[in-house]
Amino acid sequence: MTANKRDYNAENKSRIRQIIIDEIRKRDINSIVTLESPEFLFSKLLPDKKILIFENEAKICTKLEKKAPKNIEVVFGNINKLGIFNGSWDMIYLDFCRTWEKEQENIVKLINELKKTKLFALTICMRCNEKLSDRFQGDYQFDILKKIQELTKINWKVVYGESYTDSVQMMTLILENKEW
Repeated sequence: MTANKRDYNAENKSRIRQIIIDEIRKRDINSIVTLESPEFLFSKLLPDKKILIFENEAKICTKLEKKAPKNIEVVFGNINKLGIFNGSWDMIYLDFCRTWEKEQENIVKLINELKKTKLFALTICMRCNEKLSDRFQGDYQFDILKKIQELTKINWKVVYGESYTDSVQMMTLILENKEW
């Protein structure tokens, strides 16, 4: 594996993916917006769900479109453009490879869509040049939850949360919108 190539099917990544799938199966979730690996590692486990995938790299998007199963629609562009579809989605799953500081701008642009979702899953990278204690107040997992709630103005219920090591330190939260 080269330094630029990600292992989307690493042991911890696969385990977390399965936890998210299990939480989806416990609920009435029929439509999902997400980011995806070139092998559809998440989406192919949900063939009975309507899935909208965003991809902002043209070459990867073209490959995804050619290989997409029937239940999947691939959109070229950043996921923060979801609002132009004026749709309603049961779940949004953002598997980011960058830090909270870099990705919160995308979450801000998804606030209206998040208010209409039943489930929100977020994976972010915890690696940064700064120490965690300099970036967050108290336990970083609770601080990120607080920041998400303040940012979205949604009182999310934590369904699952874990910090783990993939190729770097990662964190995944699965949040349920208590309004649904």
